[in-house]
Amino acid sequence: MNHTNSTTVAEKQSAEPTWSDEPWDRVKTAIVQRWPHLDSRDVETLPRDVMELEKFLGEYTESSEDEIQAVVREHAPAPSILQRAGHLGERLTGQMAPPVQSALERVRYEVDEHRGTTTGLVFVAGIAIGALATAAYFRSRPPAPALQSYLPRRFRS
Repeated sequence: MNHTNSTTVAEKQSAEPTWSDEPWDRVKTAIVQRWPHLDSRDVETLPRDVMELEKFLGEYTESSEDEIQAVVREHAPAPSILQRAGHLGERLTGQMAPPVQSALERVRYEVDEHRGTTTGLVFVAGIAIGALATAAYFRSRPPAPALQSYLPRRFRS
C-alpha cells in the first residue's frame, strides 16, 4: 500500500464511533420508527451513548422520560458504570449549583458590607486555631519522667 492510500484511509476513520454495531443499528431504527419526524441522518450524528440519546430525545420530542427510556434501553447496550456515575454527577451538579451560588453571593455581600467585622472574625478565628493547634501539639508529646526533669539538659534523652 502506498503512502497516499494509507493517509486517506486514516483520515476517513473518525475518533467518534459510528452507528455500525448491531445493537446501535436497532436503537437507531427504533428511534426513527417511534419518532418519524426525526431523520435517520439526524440520529446518525448522535454519539453512541444511552444517556446522551435520552437527553437528546427528551429535548426534541414531546415524549415522557419513561417512554424514551423504554425505546432506547430496549435495544441499546447497558451504559457502563462510569457513564452512569457521570450522568448522576451532572444531575446533582444541576440541582446543587443554584443554592451554592446563592450562598456564595450572600457571603460576598456580607463581606463587602461589613469589612471590619469580617476581618476581626478571621483574625480571632486564626488565633483560636493557632492556640488549639499548639495545645494539641503539647498534649501529644509524652511527658518526661520525673527523674529526667532534675537532670541537666545535656544528659536528658
